[in-house]
Amino acid sequence: MTDEYEKALNELKTLLGEITGDQFNAVVNSSVKEDFQSARNIVTHVVKSGYSYANYIRKRFGNTIYTNEITINSVHEALLQLDKMFHYTVETFEDKWLLSDDELLNTIIKTSWTTYDLEAIIEHSIVHILRHRRQIEKLLMKAKQN
Repeated sequence: MTDEYEKALNELKTLLGEITGDQFNAVVNSSVKEDFQSARNIVTHVVKSGYSYANYIRKRFGNTIYTNEITINSVHEALLQLDKMFHYTVETFEDKWLLSDDELLNTIIKTSWTTYDLEAIIEHSIVHILRHRRQIEKLLMKAKQN
């Protein structure tokens, strides 16, 4: 599933590579939660969430977690941070590649919003990236219309 995670991230990174710094930073919709007002804020949200998902998994297995503050101010920084977050996620699975389907489904991860099995939290993290990539696409279309 990390292949699908990487694919979703690459689609987001391709989109980001096609926009200007002004487009990345522009507040397009100030009537929504701050996390979703600009492409920059959405990407920051995606990166922070990616670390959160990996940290929930790490916590479940008793591994060290990352708690550094993330600040993104440019497309270049966004691309770097997405890569770092993906690398951290892959490291999270370093000793878990050979888990059986049964072990995946019976490893329970409790988050602040729900409970997942290991497979489901990975699937959620992939869909999270896809959803916010699409949100950025819509934000950019809205900005062009204004």
